[in-house]
Amino acid sequence: MSRTGKLFGFSGLIIAMFMGTLDSTIVNIALPKLMTEFNTNLSGASWVATIYALALAVFMISATKLADKFGRKKIMLLGLACFTLFSAACMYANSLSMLLVFRFFQGIGGAIITPLVLPIGTHLLGKQNISKIAAVVGAFTALAAASGPAAGGIILEYTSWHWIFGLNVPIGIIAFLLVLIFTSESYDDTLTGNFDILGMLMLTLMLGGVTFGLLEGREYGWTSTLILSSFGAGIIGIILFIFVEFKASSPIVEFNLFREKTFTASSIVYLITGFALVVPSVIFNYYLQNVLNYTALHSALTIIPVSLAIVVGMPLGTKLADKIGANPVNFIGILLISASFLTLSLITTDTSRAVMIVFLIISGAGFGFSTVSYVSSVKHLPQAKTGTGSGIANSARQIGMCLGIAVLVTILNANVATAKNNIRDTAIAAVNSKNISDTVRNVATTEIKSLFSNNDSKNTDYAAKQAQLTNKLKAAASDKSNLPIPEPGTDYRTLYDAAQKLSTGNRQLTESLRKTSHLTVSNTQLTAIIDALLSGSTTLENGQNKVSTAIQLLAQKIELQNVLHQIKQQKNIQLSQAFSKTYLICAIMLVLCSPIALFSDRRVTD
Repeated sequence: MSRTGKLFGFSGLIIAMFMGTLDSTIVNIALPKLMTEFNTNLSGASWVATIYALALAVFMISATKLADKFGRKKIMLLGLACFTLFSAACMYANSLSMLLVFRFFQGIGGAIITPLVLPIGTHLLGKQNISKIAAVVGAFTALAAASGPAAGGIILEYTSWHWIFGLNVPIGIIAFLLVLIFTSESYDDTLTGNFDILGMLMLTLMLGGVTFGLLEGREYGWTSTLILSSFGAGIIGIILFIFVEFKASSPIVEFNLFREKTFTASSIVYLITGFALVVPSVIFNYYLQNVLNYTALHSALTIIPVSLAIVVGMPLGTKLADKIGANPVNFIGILLISASFLTLSLITTDTSRAVMIVFLIISGAGFGFSTVSYVSSVKHLPQAKTGTGSGIANSARQIGMCLGIAVLVTILNANVATAKNNIRDTAIAAVNSKNISDTVRNVATTEIKSLFSNNDSKNTDYAAKQAQLTNKLKAAASDKSNLPIPEPGTDYRTLYDAAQKLSTGNRQLTESLRKTSHLTVSNTQLTAIIDALLSGSTTLENGQNKVSTAIQLLAQKIELQNVLHQIKQQKNIQLSQAFSKTYLICAIMLVLCSPIALFSDRRVTD
């Protein structure tokens, strides 16, 4: 095949892999839209993301083994067809349950596509180019995962959620045709015996149980029967899988691959990279939308620099790895990510967008460097085993993302719960210290407790709830009964006292006029004048009463504005601290794991 044909074929593989990986994160930003569309809560909508991640993690290794046995090109085309067909089905789903079914099968297609790109590409371009091939595949994998929220935000801004799935259809058809025409069939010629069906079932049980438990432990409770049963099934699956694999003539996972310590270490580093990707793609995105109240598009444009930095960082890291080895490059990559998360822990609501983007660029460069671990994971494996190795490494990254969601979002939720308690207590104390009516005080206390309740542990729409608090306080503040007298020493108290003195003086004048009217009953003209003065005095008194009430209402309004300002300040401070603690914990965890990267490569080849 000509060089041009090979490049077309490899382009088709990259497009396919990019789609499959992109869909693991692109849907997160559309969850609020899906909640509205299907009239569900966040728990229900989040399954659209969860079920895809579950399918990817569970079926990747089995897919690569099937491809090694029965033909990688055939299985890749099957995966592309499945992914494209069910992307179209997702686009036209008219119920949440239907969307979840379609999304699951789309995930199976993605699980087939992603790990087969490397072995087919290696067969197409030659084993001598495996480092370059793996570098490109790793770069586009990281780019796709990091680009998900940004791409989703742009699509939602200009079209609808349907096109998050529909966009895959024309791209999938193009990838299918390129792979069909410009690639050739390849197998793992070292495989003997029948396909290990029992091993595949045990692997599915193992990964399905563990992954489901990690993804849904927050929602159902880590000690709930469902989650404990899921982890129990996963543990049983692990035991049975190991037993079956040692007996199988052609096991799904060849354990002797892990004797290559660079493959093992690199796969662990790739898992760590997947773990860390949760911060920019999920947690920081939540911060932008829920604390800073960014729109989906604004949030997307803020996160895009992560993807751009990966595009630059990965080839630069690959060139460095060719000169000095992958060990220092992977190590520096993890340290750069850690440094980025450490700097993110210092941001506040007053931090400029430009500064946050700089921190994200550091993070993207770190991801670009650490993704070299994908190259080093397969570099020292025999060419026939690149398929299995790629499947294991990619599955490790997916499990890392699931682990990141489980650990980091759980930590974030705990920090947010503490922040909510602090905000609630501070806000209620502020309300009780203000000079406002009992009616307004009761409404404010009730709404503050509702706003900062810990019942909803996910993605609370603070902007909408705070608007509701403001509206209810305005309604309560319009009640003119039992209004408090303005605080002494304030301008409003001076005005109120002056109005009261005027009212007292007016009442005294009215009383004098009434007494005078009794003494002048024989003088008709004078009586008329006095009656007119009495009428005017009464009107003036009513006006003065309204002025006093207006002063009281205005004074209460200022008090309420001060309360709302304090609540907003506390919310920003406390929630920013909750996210900061999560970034800091993640940074510490990455630093502790970073020494593994020092074993992710060796300077000699087999």
